[in-house]
Amino acid sequence: MDTTRLLDEIDEGFIYIDKEGIVKAYNQVAKEITGVVFQRTSVHPEGRIEKGDLVVIADNRMGYDDGNLTVEDLNVLNLPYNDLKLGDAFIAVGIYGDDHCKGIVKNWRNKAINRKLKHSGVFEGYFIEVNIDVVGKSMEIVIDHVSYIMHYTHAVGHMVVIDGKTGALKFHQARGYTIRKETIRDLLSQKKFRSKVPNEESYEVLNKKIGDIFEYNELLSKIYDSLNGKGGFFDKAFYQINKRPTLCTLQPIGKSNAPEGVVLKIVDVSNLEVLMMKRNEILMKMEMANESLLTEARDGVHEMFEKIIGSSQPMQHVMHLAYKASKSRSTILITGESGTGKSLIAKEIHKLQGGKSKPFISVNCTAIPNTLFESELFGYEKGAFTGAERTGKKGFFELASGGTIFLDEIGELPLDVQSKLLHVLQHKSFYKVGALQPTHVNVRVIAATNVNLEEAISERRFREDLYYRINVFPIEMPPLRDRKTDLYPLIRNIMEKLSEEIGIPVKDFSGEALDKMVSYDWPGNVRELENVIERAMNISDADIIESECITINVKRETKPLNMKEQLQEIEKQMILEALERNEFRHKETYEMLGLSRSVYYEKLKKYDISKS
Repeated sequence: MDTTRLLDEIDEGFIYIDKEGIVKAYNQVAKEITGVVFQRTSVHPEGRIEKGDLVVIADNRMGYDDGNLTVEDLNVLNLPYNDLKLGDAFIAVGIYGDDHCKGIVKNWRNKAINRKLKHSGVFEGYFIEVNIDVVGKSMEIVIDHVSYIMHYTHAVGHMVVIDGKTGALKFHQARGYTIRKETIRDLLSQKKFRSKVPNEESYEVLNKKIGDIFEYNELLSKIYDSLNGKGGFFDKAFYQINKRPTLCTLQPIGKSNAPEGVVLKIVDVSNLEVLMMKRNEILMKMEMANESLLTEARDGVHEMFEKIIGSSQPMQHVMHLAYKASKSRSTILITGESGTGKSLIAKEIHKLQGGKSKPFISVNCTAIPNTLFESELFGYEKGAFTGAERTGKKGFFELASGGTIFLDEIGELPLDVQSKLLHVLQHKSFYKVGALQPTHVNVRVIAATNVNLEEAISERRFREDLYYRINVFPIEMPPLRDRKTDLYPLIRNIMEKLSEEIGIPVKDFSGEALDKMVSYDWPGNVRELENVIERAMNISDADIIESECITINVKRETKPLNMKEQLQEIEKQMILEALERNEFRHKETYEMLGLSRSVYYEKLKKYDISKS
């Protein structure tokens, strides 16, 4: 077996750079991670954009991964800019260099980043459809029913060009455009683009300078330092390579003060949700490197839900629904097991709706005696009953007027109070105890319960008409066992919060302790996780919390998965889910996953996944 084939058998990226900074080895996995391998559906010759060409652009963060694109660069498309700014997501359609044909531009800022961004219509005789899926992290440009798809990790600028003279495809963006120097800004300035031909599988990197392949950043600086004998060795550190987050190991070859070269080993972490906490650290650094992204970071989804921890698919869905709920005044019903964070998401919806200066009244329906429900919720007039305060009392609904009332565990309300609550929801008014005139209120109602209300209806413990009235906008909170990929950021966040509260420094967990927590199903959800971590911080005398400090009952017959097994299980599930979404069409599946055909089929074999 020759050296090239041997290196291609390694399951991590391997790059060898000689002392002159020239690439001498670059295996297949490294090519796939860094975007050197081409994945495309269409071919075209080399060329450049010219006057009269149709240009369609999709960009989820203008000015970031598109060659530092500016509004001025788009002047060549004659767009009605409106308030297009750096950091915006936008879709643009125009004719290059035509001052008489007005283009089309749509842009979304900050708070739109939780939803799909779309445009469709006919422009200059072409049917055009553009979709930016910010949750699925993909972009699709469709021109006359031909689709061009780009998948991304953090930010991407996607562009398709149609020849204005022939109507044929002239150019489409593909993975690896950073290496090929084919960003949107480059091409709009009429720089030449490379051809895409059927038999070309990758950009030639051997015998090229590493600085021509990697963008200059901290990693490239470390490589140069190591080649110059100035140290630079590191093991399993997170760096970005051409905007992709990777786990890197750098090893000098020969004497460290006069090396013959260096070996760089890389692992792609963009699809490993188990490493989301570390991945987010490098993504945050990437954002902070660009001033326009600081505004988005403050006003974007992380700021909107700054207290909601989790990047798993279930939590992304919850935050998407919460964002949409904050834009209406409809009644919300939040369901889920105890300890899943129902009250927290209610507060975040209230805050998002501009409620920082408005009242948020939280009512625990299990903490109110049955005889006091009516007076506590609706208040009473002076002298309404024996023992009443002389001045009367405002109830929770009146205190919440103009803001939000959160009725936690609404399934515990007595039936007679349920009927009065139904009246409030229908008429926005109620009678205080002892009152002859109604009190009118303008209040947003958010209800929550861990009870199956449909079962409670069948058992005549809950009114069916009230259920339909509160279930206008349902949000279901997932249990922690269904979003275990959120465990790492949750653990870190909880420890930092507890450190301030109980005065104990933040500690690390041993691998065995983490395995123990990952293998546990957490029936008490996040609340139980908080209790377990607080106890572990208190009883551990060392800086590392060992597994014996984790007081949970893991079933003995269940062997905890180690880190490698966890990652493999996640990868297998991602492939299976992608296969189901694409109805087992393999080409669409490996393109969605961002894998090459050969690597995709190797993984099917590795995980014993049927090809049928």
